[in-house]
Amino acid sequence: MEVSVIGSSSQAKICTSWSELSSYREIRFCNFQKRVSLLNNTKSTRWRNSGLSFTLKAVQSSPVRSDRLPRRGSSSKPKSLDVSDCNTVNHARAIAAGLRALKLLGIDGVELPVWWGIVEKESMGKYDWSGYLVLAEMIQNAGLKLHVSLCFHGSKQPKIPLPEWVSRIGDSEPGIYHADRSGNHYRECLSLAVDEVPVLNGKTPVQVYQEFCESFKSSFSHFFGSTITGVTVGLGPDGELRYPSHRQLASHGNILGVGEFQCYDKNMLNLLKEKAEATGNPLWGLGGPHDAPSYEQSPNSNHFFKDNGGSWDSPYGDFFLSWYSSELLSHGDRLLSLASTSFSDTSVTVHGKIPLMHSWYKTRSHPSELTAGFNKHCQ
Repeated sequence: MEVSVIGSSSQAKICTSWSELSSYREIRFCNFQKRVSLLNNTKSTRWRNSGLSFTLKAVQSSPVRSDRLPRRGSSSKPKSLDVSDCNTVNHARAIAAGLRALKLLGIDGVELPVWWGIVEKESMGKYDWSGYLVLAEMIQNAGLKLHVSLCFHGSKQPKIPLPEWVSRIGDSEPGIYHADRSGNHYRECLSLAVDEVPVLNGKTPVQVYQEFCESFKSSFSHFFGSTITGVTVGLGPDGELRYPSHRQLASHGNILGVGEFQCYDKNMLNLLKEKAEATGNPLWGLGGPHDAPSYEQSPNSNHFFKDNGGSWDSPYGDFFLSWYSSELLSHGDRLLSLASTSFSDTSVTVHGKIPLMHSWYKTRSHPSELTAGFNKHCQ
């Protein structure tokens, strides 16, 4: 389990986090001086008290050495909060001591990921918040604030899958997951194309997420306003608003390829087909770009992303990239709106995270942004 330390800066606006901290893989530190507010012109009118957090870990990251961690007068190594997959708190005494130490260091609070795959593990609607309630009380007793991240995705490090009942559905119907051009499915989050499709035992993912939020609000109501000050809703891989265009991160010093478009599950293909037919170009709806590179290739290894004359800068490219990014934005709007509705009667602020996709930034096409769903060329 991860915990982010919230600094005491009065300018706190957005979190920069790293997925690994040397051997301490389960704790993240936030630099709130690099936090920025959601721009007003991008906020849906359905969002209330909401914002976006930008993260740097989505495309390229490396372990952060202990001498690079934020510290104030202490050389002790960080401890991780640990809730096991059976929802019990491990190392409770060490955690309590660590929380008290953070308070003495002038830290305002911590961010705690709450995993869908732990809370609603066995069956739909069967929630077990016990381990997280214990942690919330420990954080409250230490006099710290708590920002909760509701994680509707799985994780390899630490190893936390989606709920067992969701995985069983996915085994029989892999179309609920994103797929790449080779038909490989990404099983750590659901395809955004099924948001409003009743693929989860007769319910849509949006309905299941909303019921999860409502159960969380009910179970933790006595912490709102005093301890819990914010809630981040997971929007995709690693909780971020993006497609899983890179299936693994680059090792230190290496540069990632451009990634791949994730539009080949049957539900995404159906949406693409409908859009192409509506624009009078049905052949454009048969699949993603045939001339795009694969995951680890450079932009110039194939035709689509070439700076000069690439297919991205063509009527077809404009159509596909606009559709691809608009589906991602609609997904983000749906999830932030449901969270905003769920927590509208509380004092907490609702947040979402989007990544800073910086690989290949100096090329004209910005391919890593495009495969992740961000289209700066769209007018």
